[in-house]
Amino acid sequence: MPRLLARSAAALCALLLLTSCGGSGGNNNNLNIYVADGPIDNAGSVTVTLTEISVTGDQGTQYFPFPSPTPINFYQLQAGLSQFLISASLPTGHYTAITLYFDAAPGTLDSNIRLIGNGNTYPLVIPAGKPTTYTVPVNFIVFQNITASYTLDLDLRKSVLPDSTNPNQYILQPSLRAVSNSDFGNITGTVANTLVSSGCNAAVYVYSGNVTPTDVNVNAPAGTVQPINSALVGVNPTTAQFAFSVGFLPPGQYTAAFTCQANLDDPTKTDNIQFLAKTTTSVAASNTTFINLQ
Repeated sequence: MPRLLARSAAALCALLLLTSCGGSGGNNNNLNIYVADGPIDNAGSVTVTLTEISVTGDQGTQYFPFPSPTPINFYQLQAGLSQFLISASLPTGHYTAITLYFDAAPGTLDSNIRLIGNGNTYPLVIPAGKPTTYTVPVNFIVFQNITASYTLDLDLRKSVLPDSTNPNQYILQPSLRAVSNSDFGNITGTVANTLVSSGCNAAVYVYSGNVTPTDVNVNAPAGTVQPINSALVGVNPTTAQFAFSVGFLPPGQYTAAFTCQANLDDPTKTDNIQFLAKTTTSVAASNTTFINLQ
């Protein structure tokens, strides 16, 4: 089938969410895809528009364009929340990559960020000549009548960058990871009141393994310790404690570190931000680990 016709059929499938669309012979082999985010400090909303998803494996690449560009406010998808995106029918086989296609053209508000400080909305753009897709590795096998589910976590702290040439727009440089919905856990916890001083821009950074915490720097050399997720810290209205939650973590050991200087963390360079508390903990699939940073 020519790609144009394949895309048209896939678009109809995405629109109707029919498990019998696409694939080989109208089978019921499904991939469910969800999206989530790691938050950013100075925004009230971050809208990123997607136009298409493709899935690649030993049967080639399957394309699933949306019937129309689909804006998603990723800022609302923090603290372990996710949003269903698409159910795709796939041929039986082994799959190794999921690709997202972004609509963030310069000169438009197709993707945008609204700042808390002044309430203004600014374009969030992928500069001309830069890739408008992002591919994340996965590893799953589709069997007859078996559904795989993945959450794609967009790290806004790494993905939304200041534009050094234009203060009236921001750069979208997507940073994504994929987590199997059958194999992740969460970390939730509290931060001691004594750590949250006046004017604190509070956040918890989470790192894989037992490490010394560092700031976010998308330009850091390969192998440099970097957080894999983060969470804003707020007051739990029920307990009146400072609390946070980080979701979609594969099983393993993690370091969680608290800072009051998240607003000073420029993701394009090294910043000497101070971490006031840290702890190591383990995460198990389908479980929530509780920690207290003090």
